[in-house]
Amino acid sequence: MNANFLGVLFLEPLQLILCLLVVKALTFKLHIKVAYLSLKVAAPPSKSKGKRAEQPEAVEFAALVIYVNPELAELRQLVAGARARLAELETDYTKEKSRVDAMQAILFRRLREYYQKRDRLRLIVDYRKRFLDSLIRGGDEEAKQAEENYERAKAQTEKDYEETAAAVAKKKKLTAEEEAELKRLWTKLVKLFHPDRFAHEPDKLETYHKLTSAINRAKDAGDIKTLREIADDPHGFILRQGWVSLDFSDGVELVQLRRLHETLQLEIITVLESLNQLRESPDYELCRISEQKPGVLEELAAERKKLLEKESAELEADASRLSEEIKELSGQAPEHIS
Repeated sequence: MNANFLGVLFLEPLQLILCLLVVKALTFKLHIKVAYLSLKVAAPPSKSKGKRAEQPEAVEFAALVIYVNPELAELRQLVAGARARLAELETDYTKEKSRVDAMQAILFRRLREYYQKRDRLRLIVDYRKRFLDSLIRGGDEEAKQAEENYERAKAQTEKDYEETAAAVAKKKKLTAEEEAELKRLWTKLVKLFHPDRFAHEPDKLETYHKLTSAINRAKDAGDIKTLREIADDPHGFILRQGWVSLDFSDGVELVQLRRLHETLQLEIITVLESLNQLRESPDYELCRISEQKPGVLEELAAERKKLLEKESAELEADASRLSEEIKELSGQAPEHIS
């Protein structure tokens, strides 16, 4: 490179030029080494006419040379790609599960009373059989225990239906705006995924498990409000729960990044399996068909109603027969199992 070329390239020859190569990568111990080199270049010759050309003066320029560990940069790219893939899968799963849940909620509301009656009669038949067997063996205490167990099972069944009804009331198909927002939310949420980060800090590990459980519950329930709250301000969400604060910044060591990439890959496989199972389920197929043919759900509900009524009638006959047999042995009807 000669002096004339440098004179064109550097318009201000006396100004110090800093040559900086910007590489977006963090260092692991001494992975980045910086060296300052001294360059001597010539100033452009004087353009004054009639004067003897002066010898160009040497001007020093400082150059900054940065060496970056290529493995570190590659790992960061792999982690970013894995996070993007995981966010995409979580978005698809949340969208499609909300559609299936909304369809199931419709069927539950229309058929609850028939299912609940069927299940109550199943309990009656089951415990009257146990009660009768106890009487035949002559175990009065055992028969009494069967009555008590029936009351507990009945109360539990009723509680389960109430809880299911409460959960169903919250389930709805996502709006177009909520579906569009999901990708943004999951892009943020997957950055919180780092199960090995707090392995040696029990209090922080407990907070991490609580946080991921909250995310999974919100995902399964289609609770976009909670997902939004966590994604937009995870630290604030943690503090509002009274949990130990967490640091979600990525580590700078190769070992940490390798472990993070491996766990992200495992999580991708888990979500992909869940998504495939959902798409292969009968409920998903029914949901797909009902979206194409809206009248299908009405037909299905009517058909299931007939089947449930038929099964309930058969159970009522069995319960009456058992009641008569119990009355013959004990002299009284099983009033506590009804």
